[in-house]
Amino acid sequence: MTLNCLTMVETGGSIFIALALVVMLLALLPVCLLYIRKVADSATLNVLKILCLFVIGQYLLLIFIQPGLPALQTACKLAQFTLVFYLFNLLMTSARGKDLMRMVLVSFLSVIITIYALKGFTAYADMLTIIQAGILTVLAIAILLQLINNRHIVLAGEPAFWIAGGLLCYNGMVVLMEAMAGSQSNLSQQIQQEKTLIITTADILRMVFFIVAASVAGKKDNNSDNNKDTEIQPMPPFLSTRVNRRTIKY
Repeated sequence: MTLNCLTMVETGGSIFIALALVVMLLALLPVCLLYIRKVADSATLNVLKILCLFVIGQYLLLIFIQPGLPALQTACKLAQFTLVFYLFNLLMTSARGKDLMRMVLVSFLSVIITIYALKGFTAYADMLTIIQAGILTVLAIAILLQLINNRHIVLAGEPAFWIAGGLLCYNGMVVLMEAMAGSQSNLSQQIQQEKTLIITTADILRMVFFIVAASVAGKKDNNSDNNKDTEIQPMPPFLSTRVNRRTIKY
């Protein structure tokens, strides 16, 4: 899910550098909006802020500081996958769904770590990228269907809708581009640049969705009978099996 940073640096294309800076700037806006608007802290919005800051650090590291290191790119992919997976776990309201997601994550990480330990960090890179993005795409669709089936909320005013929508657009595009482009080693420089351009544009769209999510957070009806569910809560441990609430808190 990260960009082909080595290609960007080698070609010296200013457009790729400019787009990366745009993504970094847009990723900072949701954090600033949540702070300026004094939105009440919640586990979901806290993870969203961490994800945005991680994206900034990822672009800064992989493009401007240490571009082209396979091990570093692999680590960033895995870290972002785990962070987004945790965000989806917070958005999931079904206790059974949360438990299933935990089992999937533990199993998947165990397999990936084993592959990297035995085969190296570049083993099956293209396939693992598609699998990771595919899993996140399926989860985004599941969260959106969960929200659509909830008739007690207005989708346009629900931060979870914009968060899931942004992640669906980005990861769906990653799956599409990786599946169409095939192995990185067989790609021409022009195709690599085109793929990088499209994925970076999708990342810009993802950040726009996150900005909207930060803008609508906290604008729900304060007279709702469920106001107690909006109280500040600490982020729950991801591997905990105890699930007491079935509502998304913002």
